[in-house]
Amino acid sequence: MGIEAVEEFKRFYGRPIKVYEASITEGRGYVFFLIRELRSLDRRLVILVPPSLRLKPLDGFEAEETGRFGEKSEGGEFRFFVCPCNRKNASELRKWFPYTRPQVIGLSPAVGTGDRLGLATPGHIRAVKGWRVLPVLAQQSIREMVRTSRSPIDVLNDVSWGVFQEGYRGGFAADADHLKSVDDVKATFEAGFTMYTIDPSDHVDDGADSYSLKELKDRFEALPWDDLGCEADGYLEAYVGRRFTLPDLEKGRTIELAFSEETLLRASVKYAAAMAHTARMYRCLKELFGEKQFDLEVSVDETEVPTTPLEHIFIVSELRRLGVKFQSLALRFVGRFEKAVDYIGDLDEFEETFRVHVLIARAYGPYKLSVHSGSDKFSIYPILGKLAADIIHLKTSGTSYLEALRIVSRHDPELFREIVKYSLSGFEEDRRAYHVSLDVSQIPNPDSVPDDDLERAFLDREEGRQLLHITYGSILTAKNECGEWLFRDRIKRLLIENEEEHYRVVAAHIRRHIEAVWRTEHA
Repeated sequence: MGIEAVEEFKRFYGRPIKVYEASITEGRGYVFFLIRELRSLDRRLVILVPPSLRLKPLDGFEAEETGRFGEKSEGGEFRFFVCPCNRKNASELRKWFPYTRPQVIGLSPAVGTGDRLGLATPGHIRAVKGWRVLPVLAQQSIREMVRTSRSPIDVLNDVSWGVFQEGYRGGFAADADHLKSVDDVKATFEAGFTMYTIDPSDHVDDGADSYSLKELKDRFEALPWDDLGCEADGYLEAYVGRRFTLPDLEKGRTIELAFSEETLLRASVKYAAAMAHTARMYRCLKELFGEKQFDLEVSVDETEVPTTPLEHIFIVSELRRLGVKFQSLALRFVGRFEKAVDYIGDLDEFEETFRVHVLIARAYGPYKLSVHSGSDKFSIYPILGKLAADIIHLKTSGTSYLEALRIVSRHDPELFREIVKYSLSGFEEDRRAYHVSLDVSQIPNPDSVPDDDLERAFLDREEGRQLLHITYGSILTAKNECGEWLFRDRIKRLLIENEEEHYRVVAAHIRRHIEAVWRTEHA
């Protein structure tokens, strides 16, 4: 019934529309599908009701337009409801079709594909199809939401509509990334997120490695012992001299690690307060979820100093002692993980240190190792895949925004030049939130670059990609004197007008990441 009814509706409707055929689905006898109005470019949910069904179960949906079509001689007319893709209808959609709701993913390897414009989900879905890797389609930090003028429910709704549009039933997660406060936890819980990445970096003491022994002891005594649920003497007794054995079968060796008093003091001063904060956030989540499950990640990647193997063990041990159940852990690895560019550092050093972190995760897990700022780090993906393909959570975000800008450069070169120039004007302000080594003198003047060369000059070179990556917030929130978006609406309209090209470009780029890490995991 579905396809035939949709075709008849198209003939009746009169206005030019695009039907997303992958979205056509039957639920409780009704036919649901998405359309795009080709004049306004608005996306709509259409519900067709056969003559034999009553209307009452559809009361939860909000319709802008209703009517009837079809031949009465063939058993009666269909009723139709054209509904906006708004918050109320997204909520109702998730009730009717469970595959549009995020799920708990546990220890499954995963790729996070954050979307700053709310339009890239179909491309992300196409990238993961055929791979034994679960997508985290809704991945956004509160910081990113503020910088893009979106709320947690906006992020989740955009993904649910994209999942329905593609007819994707493979399952996905929603990651409330880099949460720093209980208020952040509550806001993302109310929206329906299933994964929570706790970022206690404000409570990490990056100076711990350089303190004198006296200062170290003073700071150790001043740790929040009540929150840690123990006393300083008991801490020392529990850890000092404790040995940890890591069998490395591939290398034919055994690594022995042990805490001295000094290494314990430094690890404690650096991370103990952060673990106490994480435990508070975890207890808040437990209270909110009750008996229901959720995924938890702990992230200490946004710190200055790399996490040592002993500190890794300390973090895991403390989380377990404090009763925090977590599924993934984001460490501060050696080298630099700058936005939009490849890994900066010694690859041999990265592989050797990462190998030890993998051994720890396997010996004292199970949990996944999460790689933040993980997009475009193509030089380390073979290492990740070789050593830990089964326990990797790779996080990308801004790279999909950059791929969207390819569409802008191809179809509206002048708009793209405006974006580059605005990004250059605000770069010094925007860079304060990031650790980047970009020298803007390496960026060409966009007015001197021919239209056909814009993509190569700014999106195929690391300098241009980093500039455009870290200035996304300024671009997507800039307004003119009348309060109108300077760039946001024009960018989104271009992407919608060229959506299949947009999806192909995003899918190809994200698939490069997946293939490089999980090349042996193809279904």
